[in-house]
Amino acid sequence: MNHSGLVGIYLAAGKSSRMGRSKLNLPVEHQWLGSMAFRAALESKLDVNIAVTRKGDSLQWLAPFSKNKSWRYLECLVADRGQSASLQAGVRVADEMGAAGVIVLLADQPFVTSKMINQLVDKFESSHIVSYIACSHEGMLKPPVLFTRSLFPLLMELTGDQGARAIIRGEIKEQGKQIEVANDIHFLDIDTEEEYQSLLKRLR
Repeated sequence: MNHSGLVGIYLAAGKSSRMGRSKLNLPVEHQWLGSMAFRAALESKLDVNIAVTRKGDSLQWLAPFSKNKSWRYLECLVADRGQSASLQAGVRVADEMGAAGVIVLLADQPFVTSKMINQLVDKFESSHIVSYIACSHEGMLKPPVLFTRSLFPLLMELTGDQGARAIIRGEIKEQGKQIEVANDIHFLDIDTEEEYQSLLKRLR
């Protein structure tokens, strides 16, 4: 670990049940849906990125990054237990690496940018006592979210499809900071066929 000591956890182990097919491997212009935010993470100030996937994923969307050495692939064998399981798999690895914190990113948010991630990193480096730093839009906290090492135990207590959002909306809400993002397109997530088709139309 060097620089900030922050690790990106890229959650890509969902079932894509509402889509009916693997959404991460859906083509978007000249790339894959799952590649878009991951590329932003790799281009950011994060030291290392962990792509947490599920068993059976073809990993086609990761192929463009095969020669990049700043990330690692982690297959979550218990991904069916919900998002908390894949998040915890990533946190365990980050903890073993001695990470000062993690930034949790969702693979189905294609418009997350390296600028957003870097703003979280910069705020972390300039802050002294803080538990988390979240992106926000009009006061609503949204991913990506940075969690400092002090919150690793709470992240490990999540169950089922509880995301990390449950923590920052709870009793520690006042212990964090926010990065306001004006354009809500950066938080667009793609869960259904209709949302995917809408995304393609938006990019034409």
